[in-house]
Amino acid sequence: MIKRVYDSLSRLVVDDVKAPRLIFFLIGATYIIFALFAANAPLAGGVSHRLLNYIPGLTSFLFLGVVLYFRLNLEDVQLLIIALIYEINLINIYLLTATEHMDMYSYQFLVSYVLSSYFFNTKRSLSYFILVVNIGVILTAFTSHARSTGPLDFYMTFVVCQVVYGIIYRFRFSVEEKLYESERKYRLLAENSFDVICIHDAHAKLQFVSPSIKRMLGYEPLELIGKYPVDIVHEEDAYIMKGLNFKDPERPFLDKPVQFRLRSKSGEYTWFETIFTLMDKDEDGSTFILSQSREITQRKQYQLALEERGKELERSNTDLETFAFVSSHDMQEPLRMIANYTQLLKRKYADKLDKEAEEYIDFANKGAINLQQLIRDLLSYSRITRADLKRSSVNMNSLMDELIANIRLDLEERNATVHYESLHPVTGDKNLIMLVMQNLILNGVKYNQSVRPEVKIRSSVFGREVTYCIVDNGIGIDERHQQRIFEPFHRLHTKHEYPGTGLGLSICKKIIEKSNGRIWLESSPDKGTSFFFSLS
Repeated sequence: MIKRVYDSLSRLVVDDVKAPRLIFFLIGATYIIFALFAANAPLAGGVSHRLLNYIPGLTSFLFLGVVLYFRLNLEDVQLLIIALIYEINLINIYLLTATEHMDMYSYQFLVSYVLSSYFFNTKRSLSYFILVVNIGVILTAFTSHARSTGPLDFYMTFVVCQVVYGIIYRFRFSVEEKLYESERKYRLLAENSFDVICIHDAHAKLQFVSPSIKRMLGYEPLELIGKYPVDIVHEEDAYIMKGLNFKDPERPFLDKPVQFRLRSKSGEYTWFETIFTLMDKDEDGSTFILSQSREITQRKQYQLALEERGKELERSNTDLETFAFVSSHDMQEPLRMIANYTQLLKRKYADKLDKEAEEYIDFANKGAINLQQLIRDLLSYSRITRADLKRSSVNMNSLMDELIANIRLDLEERNATVHYESLHPVTGDKNLIMLVMQNLILNGVKYNQSVRPEVKIRSSVFGREVTYCIVDNGIGIDERHQQRIFEPFHRLHTKHEYPGTGLGLSICKKIIEKSNGRIWLESSPDKGTSFFFSLS
């Protein structure tokens, strides 16, 4: 309760120029009333009580007129108030001495003395006031000739007043000093921050702008206070600021960085990144928004250059993919002709060629066939990169039936078998998933020294992810090579041992990653391999 009253009086005196006018009027009216009702008896010096009460009353009305006429600022008005307080208290001390501590003037002095403390905003100014009044009161003790108990009662009450002042000293200035120190630190932080710190009202109007705005954009803070940020935002970015609806109670833009360009005083534009934060409401319920803006021109230039470079690389990759696709497709026919004509050459001149010539023809034919297979795999790899995924619900059991029918001859040639349990369905591109299954099954059959190669397939569901496992009884893979086998053209064996292009597992990895899945394996030499892939 006491603190609320004190805060109200402090705001009344310090925070508003209108309040001091009211104070001058009330003090003037009060002392005029004292003068009208006081006894008009002469004092020791021949001056009446009434006149001495008229003096502070008339002075107060004089100060009120000066404030109204000259429209003084708050600092000058505060000086007039302090001068009036000194005048009132010194006159009251004189009244005490001249009336030999008459009760009426004792109470007038004590009330005035206690209330005066509220008009001093610093510890030093209040200390000077207390010193002056105490010297005056001590002098009255030596000059008084009263024989009654009035002076004793007064001095005892005055001692109590000093205790009150001690409490005021401790309570008021200890709190104010902490608040002042805290405010000073925050102000130093705001004024010396590398960022531009601003406070906006609920309509986005600027209420405070840190001095760092001058270093970055050339404006004085007072030039922007009362304006809207959109006034200096680049016209192409104005939609961003207009989209920040400060009146929206939810304010979804808070605590999220936004980027836009601001016009400097010289007309140039600078990139800034700004974060808006909701501040606590003040006492009248108004909402304030704090914004912190950091200059990011250099970073934005790098970002734009990187984006442009990325677009160039994307165009270059597209051109390269197109070139690889077209050239690979066009090379198929010449290789087919080489393979066919070498076979015709061998059949037509078989009786005229020696064994060494026949070996040369076989080498050329196998090379052409291998190159055809490599080009087909390259075409498959390129198509996966270029193709759009056709997502649909895939019945994996039906897919496996169709796949086994397609590779039946390859399985019969190696006396291989494929077993699969009831597989969970999945969402994806059916043709690409079939290609993954085909490559992994044939991979398990090819890299297999068993008399009867065997591949088992099963599936499991965890959350919204389906995982498929393809287990074979092949030669297995050493742990140090398990991550590298998914790289294009990486082979662990020679073409004479196990023919192939080295692109099969790379194609599988490309398909699974394009489908937002993952693929991995578990294996040990001579103990078979388990390939896993998961799709959402």
